[in-house]
Amino acid sequence: MTSRSVIVVGAGIAGLTTAYYLSKLGIEVTVLEASGQVGGRMSTDLREGYLIDRGVQFLSNGYSIINELIKDLGMSKNLSGVSGWAGTVRDGSIRRTNFKYPWTIATSGLLGLHDTFRLAKVSRSLVIQTKHLSLSNYSEWQELDDEDAAEWIAASFGKGILEYVFEPMLEGFYFQQPENMSRAWPAIMWNFGARIKGITTLTGGNGSLPETLAQNLKVYLNTPAEAIDTNGDGVIVNTPSGIFQAGHVVLAAAASGARQLYSPGTKVENNLLNTEYSATLNISFAFPEGISRIQEPKKIYGLLVPRRERQVIAAISFESQKCRQLVPRGELLNVMLCGSAGRRLLTESEDSILAEVLPDLQRFFPGIDKAIGFAHFSRWAQAEPRSPIGRSRDIYQYRRFWNKEMKVILAGDYMSIPCSEGAAESGKWAAYSMAGILPSQKEI
Repeated sequence: MTSRSVIVVGAGIAGLTTAYYLSKLGIEVTVLEASGQVGGRMSTDLREGYLIDRGVQFLSNGYSIINELIKDLGMSKNLSGVSGWAGTVRDGSIRRTNFKYPWTIATSGLLGLHDTFRLAKVSRSLVIQTKHLSLSNYSEWQELDDEDAAEWIAASFGKGILEYVFEPMLEGFYFQQPENMSRAWPAIMWNFGARIKGITTLTGGNGSLPETLAQNLKVYLNTPAEAIDTNGDGVIVNTPSGIFQAGHVVLAAAASGARQLYSPGTKVENNLLNTEYSATLNISFAFPEGISRIQEPKKIYGLLVPRRERQVIAAISFESQKCRQLVPRGELLNVMLCGSAGRRLLTESEDSILAEVLPDLQRFFPGIDKAIGFAHFSRWAQAEPRSPIGRSRDIYQYRRFWNKEMKVILAGDYMSIPCSEGAAESGKWAAYSMAGILPSQKEI
């Protein structure tokens, strides 16, 4: 055992990013993963030639850490830009909009002219106010971590924009309502579009990034950490396969998993390890013969369903429009349930789930059930961390007080912005902090 050695618990994008940068810094690193595959919520399944993104659906060219990893790993050629055209349901009709052409919000009928102008005005003010803040580092947004998101959006942008712009994005992407959420997170989320950051994906599926990261790392699959002992000079991690020893350990599991292994020593750690998660079901429907042109919306990569229009479906992605290489023939729809439906149906049988989902899907595509080749289910009890008021401030405080005398460091999407980029950002921060490189010395 050496102080220049680290055990990383969890081989999701947070853990693998941590291990990758630790290795680059010359630190010996071992990754322990409880399941039989890497990637966690950023994983891709292959079924009958279709590449199915089980969790993370999209990336962004505004992601600094993930795009750095893609470049370093020689995967830039696998990046594919996604059309800016998306749809949102209003009054039972699909309204096509494009963030590159803001006026389409009005011309599509999604919002009226007054709300469209108000959206543009407030967006410009928000970008000017926050342009110096990183879109990847949640701790930098602590000054906006002070107000309920729903109240802030309604007061600043208007209730119509809350219901038909922000709410469907927060539910469709993160399976959460804006109520009881800090305004800091939707402020960041909106900045991605307001700063004209495009949507991307990987031609081999988004799970190809963690798979590539893992290739040159020492990763033990089917090796769950059962207990951590920090009483000696270093750290001992007990697993069913034996004991692993190192100088430090990075807990890169979801908050609840990390809490089972580590007793927090401070109020801030306790707050972070108590982070709650939303739930969802991602159901991938393959249509080998495609979807009728009459039924399929014209060239949109995704469809959001606001709560005023919703039954159980929050969002649908059209995988052929997202990336043609994912779909060998016909069409593949990834259907995401809203958080309340996901939680309620999480453990139900596939037949019971389809009994609710298919009638909802047929509202938009009548008769589509007759064209389904297969349905592929991905169940996420912990889909995305919630962001109540205070989480950004807690992360900021945690990063201030953590030091190398502490043998355990926390990483994961609950330790930054609640998405794959946040998980990666927390991993890189953990790696450089372990190595004693301060943010002032090396920008994270």
